[in-house]
Amino acid sequence: MAADIVVTGPDEYGCERYKALYGELMNDVGKLAAIEKSYLLLRPEVPLFVVSVRMKTIPSARTIGAVASTRSERDVVYVSISDEMYAPGILTALWHRYGRDNVQQIDRLDISVRGAKTSFEVDDINVESQEQPVKEVLGALNRVLPEGIRVRRTLTGNDVITVVATEERMTQDMLDVAGKVHDSMQNGGEIDV
Repeated sequence: MAADIVVTGPDEYGCERYKALYGELMNDVGKLAAIEKSYLLLRPEVPLFVVSVRMKTIPSARTIGAVASTRSERDVVYVSISDEMYAPGILTALWHRYGRDNVQQIDRLDISVRGAKTSFEVDDINVESQEQPVKEVLGALNRVLPEGIRVRRTLTGNDVITVVATEERMTQDMLDVAGKVHDSMQNGGEIDV
């Protein structure tokens, strides 16, 4: 699970269940690893739901040698990926350089490459993380909110995404609460709403 998931609301049991549901859903869509902290405010009696997440820093471009180990055997270079966020980028870079016919994905994190002269040659190829978590995390956050809650607004800034949702009409008070949560998440302070 994410390093920090906080759920607040009037029903302690409901908060615990929602926390478990949130963690499972974000894990199922593969976005839990991209999130540093999550805060969910549940006020079903209003109804008002606020979900705010602080994203982890998106990794920059690196070489294959920095995110995977390589070894040569005869005319094949084997790549074992150690940082999963770079796996799609490594596969794409190897296809581009050596052709799809020469690159075989053995399993999720292991690849064999024909046509590379040495493992050092493969080590020096630059790759970027293929994670584009913001759009995907936003989609996942919308799945976390109750289905009938259709009026939604999104606040974004730096590395924080906040979604506020209600049933019929979004009031300024609701937006103010969401703004306080969003600001607290950005500043790393305590959330008191």
